[in-house]
Amino acid sequence: MTLEYEKLLPQVKKMVDSALARQKKLTSQQENITEKLNTHAEDRKELYRTLDLALERTDNKLYAARPHPAYEHEPLNKGVAFSQDALPETAVVVGADGSQIMPDRHAPFLYYLINIGIIKYYHGTSIAPDIFTKPILQFPDDSLDSNEMVFTSGEVSVARDLEEIRTLSDTVCEQSNQTEDLVLGLLDQRLLYRGETQVVYEWLKSLQNVEQCYERNKSASLVGFITNPGTSVVVNMLRTLDIDRIDTETGEFLLDPDTLIQSNIGITDATLFADLLEPGQRSTVFTNISELNTRFGNRGQEICFFYLNVSKNARGRQISRVDIPCWLANDVNIINKIHALVYSQCKFEYPYVLTRADEIAVILQQDREYFENMIALQMGPDFALRRHSPKQIGKFDTRSGTSKFE
Repeated sequence: MTLEYEKLLPQVKKMVDSALARQKKLTSQQENITEKLNTHAEDRKELYRTLDLALERTDNKLYAARPHPAYEHEPLNKGVAFSQDALPETAVVVGADGSQIMPDRHAPFLYYLINIGIIKYYHGTSIAPDIFTKPILQFPDDSLDSNEMVFTSGEVSVARDLEEIRTLSDTVCEQSNQTEDLVLGLLDQRLLYRGETQVVYEWLKSLQNVEQCYERNKSASLVGFITNPGTSVVVNMLRTLDIDRIDTETGEFLLDPDTLIQSNIGITDATLFADLLEPGQRSTVFTNISELNTRFGNRGQEICFFYLNVSKNARGRQISRVDIPCWLANDVNIINKIHALVYSQCKFEYPYVLTRADEIAVILQQDREYFENMIALQMGPDFALRRHSPKQIGKFDTRSGTSKFE
């Protein structure tokens, strides 16, 4: 059965009307937030005061941003331009990405597979990039009481994320031991990773590994690159300026503190900075304020960030976010180098090494079919007779073309 578009048309019209009405409200919000930014662009003292008050009013559940003190010379409403002088003559940029085959109880064999792709790009040289993959196969053990590998897609995705940052961290450290050039690891992922306690602990170990390498040779670094970020932490920072304003009629506070504990309500930071940053420019550096970042900070891995207009077109408004460990953000010079290197990678508004890492890591359908044939051959004649479940075979048949029930 095909999708009946005529039945969707009335719903699409409602969707368009809703989007237009929402956009009007967002435009009004943006004007208000932009005015606050311009008024307090160099008044960090007042921002620090209202942020502290907001933390108190939200019982330390505030979700916002704080300007990094090392960048007080940078106005909040002005972009920092890409500098050719800051771009290192030579550097190594490492990209990592992963893909997976999810466990499928309808398939002949129960397993899941993670494949990590890594590329090392030698900036400023004629050396061809190095690429490699790291495939990891997980399957039930031989005990009869094993739980038949009951994994959700979410659990496998977390395992892939952990393997991505672990492999990237190890590669960055290994490379930094071989060169005095800056080695920049790029992850297609936020650095402030959410998850169960043990998952976050494993994530933090990879960040700590890079920090230890950085302390030894001052060349290792790792950042997260987020395309189309949807958070509103800088917007929430500006909202706190209303934290102690009183409604003269009701005598109540104008700002509901609950607004300040939500990650994306109303306009986003990307929308705000799209009107402020020219192509190649970054924002000043901020520290994330959140309960999660407090946990990271307790382990010495507090996360900072800046926004970057990665567009090449003079009128481009493509905003991305670059997450940085705060121990790295404390060094203004290295942040300027990272800014220049990341932007130089974004020839098509996205880092080259991340595009290639995805290409290297991706598992295509023909790869999966070949791999399962390889398993069948290795298993021998008894296991080779296994096949997909009748349910899955029926889906294969109907999706490959029409068939009659006779």
